[in-house]
Amino acid sequence: MASSELIDKLNDILRWEWTGVAQYSQYSFVLTGIWREVYSGRFGESASESFGHAKQIGQKITALGGVPVVERDPVKQTGSLHEMLMNSLCFEETAVQLYQEALALADGVDRPLVVMLEEILLEEQEGVDEFTLILRDYDSGEMADAVSNAG
Repeated sequence: MASSELIDKLNDILRWEWTGVAQYSQYSFVLTGIWREVYSGRFGESASESFGHAKQIGQKITALGGVPVVERDPVKQTGSLHEMLMNSLCFEETAVQLYQEALALADGVDRPLVVMLEEILLEEQEGVDEFTLILRDYDSGEMADAVSNAG
């Protein structure tokens, strides 16, 4: 039986992943303008990834004898692409932190859980890297230039 601390941490992760499903879905719905074609699909893919992670974590919580949460944290709503990208970067960074905390609790206790968490952690870090690279161009003004040149 897993420790209650580990199950609580996994439920923190599950709550966060439920938030990702809602937040990324909302961004894919409300995004308009020239960048909709590019980023609406990206946000939809991120919502699907969060749902996949939620499913894995929820099933593991149950297997460990816990009860998966159904609550989520508040969604950061905005119509600004830049804010969506910044919020997405922050979301992914927090996910990395949560998975690292869970890994610390599972290490030496449950090797299969460690492997699962490491695989998801890698995907979360890839999200951090991707949004970091996107924002680098955004912050340098290249995206704004592309919008003004397209009009």
